[in-house]
Amino acid sequence: MRNPFHFFVALARQPIWVPVWVAILAMANMGSLFFWPDPLARLIFVTFMISAMAMMALYSYFGFEKILGLGHVLWVFLLPYVLLQLPHVDGRFFQYLVVLSMFLTISLAFDIIDVWKYFREKRAY
Repeated sequence: MRNPFHFFVALARQPIWVPVWVAILAMANMGSLFFWPDPLARLIFVTFMISAMAMMALYSYFGFEKILGLGHVLWVFLLPYVLLQLPHVDGRFFQYLVVLSMFLTISLAFDIIDVWKYFREKRAY
């Protein structure tokens, strides 16, 4: 088993766009702190923290592999919920949720492809 905090060392060894993308995703999710009084903002932040812990746990067992995308499985449920809440919010929170939804969608697309490839490659052995 690996030290989960070595995830960040492994992340830094990836092509530059990977740690940049991870940083952007983290900032987008942590943007929820600016809207903390709203229950949806708290849900976004808690989901982000659980996802981060899940990714570190996955890293501990598998290393920096495509299976890390499973750490975002809760976003599959969070994203539709956020989209359903858009008609009920306005102003900067609305803008934040639209931007966050775009980032989550892109990330989930990467995750689905990566996890699919991981299991397809594992079945080949």
